[in-house]
Amino acid sequence: MKTEIIKLGSKESLGLYAADLFAELSTEFIQSKGRFNVALSGGSTPAVLYQKLVDLHSDDIYWNYIDFFWSDERYVPFDHENSNGGLAFRRLLSPLEIEKERYFPVLTTEHDPHYAALQYEQTLRRYFNAPTGVPSFDLIFLGLGDDGHTASLFPGTKALRESEKLVAANWIDKFETWRITFTYPLLNNAKKVIFLVSGPDKAKAAKSIIKDGDRAFPATLVKPHQGQLLWLLDEQAASEL
Repeated sequence: MKTEIIKLGSKESLGLYAADLFAELSTEFIQSKGRFNVALSGGSTPAVLYQKLVDLHSDDIYWNYIDFFWSDERYVPFDHENSNGGLAFRRLLSPLEIEKERYFPVLTTEHDPHYAALQYEQTLRRYFNAPTGVPSFDLIFLGLGDDGHTASLFPGTKALRESEKLVAANWIDKFETWRITFTYPLLNNAKKVIFLVSGPDKAKAAKSIIKDGDRAFPATLVKPHQGQLLWLLDEQAASEL
């Protein structure tokens, strides 16, 4: 695993750097294999990335050759204001007029979140033509919580111990809600994982993970086996590194 850490001045500059990198990677993968698949994350930081992609790269990226997934989702409808998929749709997919066949949201309309997780895993297996084993995403974006969680892998939750499933329903006590999340086997088989981290409330967790390697923080265990791990942090999030 190759790890790189890049510190940027502001949330705005982080979004700009990530958008330019997305454009570069999309060209690289599309030229090499004819398609680029990406798992998006939740939170407020990706919204800046989405805006930069729309504003600066709407015409120089081959959007019709990119497929979008989500590394985690809140158990709310797609059109809910808290939906990760809904945010990406409003800020990125809809403005760029991405065809519906090109994005694969988590179906959170099921009464049973475990069934919803199973459905999403089956969606991934069909897409990657991988009835067994662990598929490899070209790129996975992740965020970081102030408690060190990433995707919806929160400290002390059951999904941290999942070693077989690609996608899991995870009960989050602190929010009293279900989340659907990629598991470590899927995250760690990606070709490239990029953390987008901004804000002063993330500084302590970022230090504990990047500098100290504290395994009590779930994000510490995201270590792509054969891929690359990139941390993009704004000045505030990187203040303790």
